[in-house]
Order: sequence, then structure tokens, then C-alpha cells
Amino acid sequence: MTARKHADAALVPPADWSSVGTRGHAAQFYPTDGHLLNLLTRFIGTALVTGDVGIVIATKDHRDGLAKRLKARGLDVTVARRQGRYIAVDAVATLRKFTRDGRLDPALFRDVVGGMMSKLARGGRRIAAFGEIVSLVWAAGRPEAAIQLEEMWNELALGLDFCLCCAYPMSGFGNRHAAPFMKICAQHSHVFTVAQATGSDAVC
Repeated sequence: MTARKHADAALVPPADWSSVGTRGHAAQFYPTDGHLLNLLTRFIGTALVTGDVGIVIATKDHRDGLAKRLKARGLDVTVARRQGRYIAVDAVATLRKFTRDGRLDPALFRDVVGGMMSKLARGGRRIAAFGEIVSLVWAAGRPEAAIQLEEMWNELALGLDFCLCCAYPMSGFGNRHAAPFMKICAQHSHVFTVAQATGSDAVC
């Protein structure tokens, strides 16, 4: 097997995110950062290998961890950035750009995030996007705002073609979160846990 074929095989997404499609909106509930980064490396790595676009809106630790894993798999992130095919931005800073008076502003979201996505979509390239802002909002104790943000992403998808994967750490959910958890699930076309890749039952 050639080095390129070996890299391609290593970057095939697992049974969960690979079923999302080119216009899906998936939620991934993960137990550890290691699990998330492994999934994210395959998801974004596959987009880069196939000549598509990967956009990551994540915390610094997750952006750095992803970049290291992509490099370890033979992907030149610097070249992908130069080609405009790999964009990694800070989740906290991005959230601030569409927050006004402590509330999410849908119009600013369309300008900030929608504008960025529109530029990447030029030329007909497919977009694989990862968004971590929702989990930051959830972790701040604002479940209704997290649900609103998921709705804003779905509205954005009505006019743009992209595959979006969100992620939430499982540690942020308990019995008291049952109702908002189900609302989060309802905003997605696919809902996964790491256990599902081994054949376990779906979350919702």
C-alpha cells in the first residue's frame, strides 16, 4: 500500500460521522478529549485529503491537538491554510463577535459565521465544519441559549451547503438536563456517542 493510500485509509471517518452526509448536522457526545480529537481528526482529515474544506471553531487546546494529529498523519496544515481549505478559529472569540448585551444575536451570527462559511463555499467545494461554541454556551449554564445557537446553525444551512458536527462532553449532562438534552437532540439530523461506533443503542 502506498503512503498516500495508507493515509487515506487512516482518515476514513468512523461509523458515526461518516453517515452524516454532505448536508447533515450531527451532535457528538464524547467521554474524553482524546475520543473527540480522534473523531475530529478523521472528520476534518478526510475533507482535506479529498480536496474539500475543513473549518474548525474550537478551543485552543482542541485546535492545537487537532493540528498535531493531522500533521502526524502526513497532512500539511500550513499548505491547506494557504490554499484556503483549512480554517481554524477560536470558539470563545467567535462567540463574542455575535453576542450583544449578553445575548446571542442571530443577525450578527449570520454576518460573522455565515459570512465566513459563504467565502469558503465559493468554487463549489464541500465544507466539513466542526463547531464547539454550543458546548461552551451549555457549560456556562445556558441550555436555552445553546438550543437557540443550534437553531441558528440550522437556519444558516437553509442557504448554504455544509456538513456540521457539534460536540458536547458527556460530563456536562445529568438527570436534571433531560428536557433540554432532548431539545438539543431534536435540532440534529444525527446524534452519536462514542459507544455507538461499537454497536450500542442510540442516545435519542
